[in-house]
Amino acid sequence: MIFLRNVLRARVRSLMTAVGIASGVALFAAIGAITSDLQSQIDGAAASYRAEIVISERRATSPMSSRVAGPLMERLMAEFGDDLSPMLIGTLNEPWNPYALLVGADPRFVRRIPLVRGEPFAAGQPEMLVGEIGAQRLSLGPGQTLQVGGRDYRITGVYRTGSRFFDSGLLTELPEARRLLARDGTASHYTLAALHVAGTRPPDEVIRQLNAAYPTLRAVQGAELSGSLRLIRIVRAFVGTISVIAIFGTCVVLSNTLMMAVAERTREIGILMTVGWTPWMVLRMLLAESLLLCAVGALLGDALAIAILHAVNRLPSVGFGWIPVDLSWSQVGQSLLMALGVALLSLLGPALVVTRLQPLAALRHE
Repeated sequence: MIFLRNVLRARVRSLMTAVGIASGVALFAAIGAITSDLQSQIDGAAASYRAEIVISERRATSPMSSRVAGPLMERLMAEFGDDLSPMLIGTLNEPWNPYALLVGADPRFVRRIPLVRGEPFAAGQPEMLVGEIGAQRLSLGPGQTLQVGGRDYRITGVYRTGSRFFDSGLLTELPEARRLLARDGTASHYTLAALHVAGTRPPDEVIRQLNAAYPTLRAVQGAELSGSLRLIRIVRAFVGTISVIAIFGTCVVLSNTLMMAVAERTREIGILMTVGWTPWMVLRMLLAESLLLCAVGALLGDALAIAILHAVNRLPSVGFGWIPVDLSWSQVGQSLLMALGVALLSLLGPALVVTRLQPLAALRHE
């Protein structure tokens, strides 16, 4: 256990190194969790609503930026009938939530969503359903009122889809959602449409026909919606860049610590070499120290990432349900793999020094 003794010899430096590693791991894990969660929330919402196919504007970067013209949606409704559910999705800046999610849907779509308590809203009335997370954050229940867009709406029920993204929002009928989301009060577009084709035709066949017949629209399987969005690809590239920066910074911190350890223990390393230690044995000792520091840093980093996610999720300016509050086991595994990569990469500098070190020169080192 000589490597453990070496780490404890410079406790303050080892602690600061572990904290530096934890900072890099926390940044890597937190950003990765937000990105993965965004994808799973989008795909999970489509599955929750039994939407085998989602139809949106082809050039849209995200579901909420999609704009499907009213006449085009009417053509789709005439073709698919009750299997097609047009939707309008957007956000409102309200005093109680600066990014309040609002979904407008037809009655067929609303009936697919299970209610935790209460009952569906009545058409033509100032009524809404609220998601389970939104109900908890706002302390709302059936029979209470919520002011949206300067008007009081009666909450008739609380729904749960299993998608935190949608369970933080509000659900109302299409005309009311259009009135609330239209800045000039005249908008007639839709955001997207959910198509339920199970048991009728193969989804792939329907998707090919839709994409050929409607060149301005994009039809994809609901479970693959996030992969088709340009926004997700941009976010992935951003996360990749941040991850590289985090890994590089962490490598610099750990490599500096190991180089200092080699410099301080040069004479000791020379003694070990005179009694039979090879450069590889010295590097193996440094690798054990590096792995120990990275393991501690990874555990601290995962805990710090969870704390960051909880803190950000509670910020009023972020809104409800947009930020995950924990890490999946796969994300914990990725953070450990990152730490392992850092431990190996950080040995490049010390390895170059140790392999060139001569025992006699090391013994004369002051």
